[in-house]
Amino acid sequence: MADLHTTPTGRSDGMGTGSGDAPLSDLIRQLAQDSATLVRQEVALAKAELQANVKSVARDLTMVAIGGVVALIGAMVLILFLVLAVGDALNEYWLGALIVGLLFVIVGGLLAKSNLNKLKHESVAPTRTLETLKEDKQWLQSEIKQAKRDLA
Repeated sequence: MADLHTTPTGRSDGMGTGSGDAPLSDLIRQLAQDSATLVRQEVALAKAELQANVKSVARDLTMVAIGGVVALIGAMVLILFLVLAVGDALNEYWLGALIVGLLFVIVGGLLAKSNLNKLKHESVAPTRTLETLKEDKQWLQSEIKQAKRDLA
């Protein structure tokens, strides 16, 4: 009983017993074709998976956006309540709106200023990746030098 290996396309790779072994050039050509088929299949699988993931992420982002809008409406209602409560306590609703508005401007300004200061000290450059690339460059240069020495 001959033990034949099959390729992804289902063809025999000629690695059996007997005198019917294919020439080396045919085996290499078949390997190249099978490799190309495998790569195409992997790319198709990746595309299908990405499409499914994108649809799922889009659906989730839509729900997050809807939730954000609902929360924003709720925050606006609470701000209106605060304006009415302060205005009722002062018997002047315009003064209540002014006080609440100023409060939000002050809190927002302080948050923005403190985070702007933090941003000034942050770097967006991928420092770890740059270091790794420098190390890879040094390694490659040493490998090239070693190969030149071995050839000389």
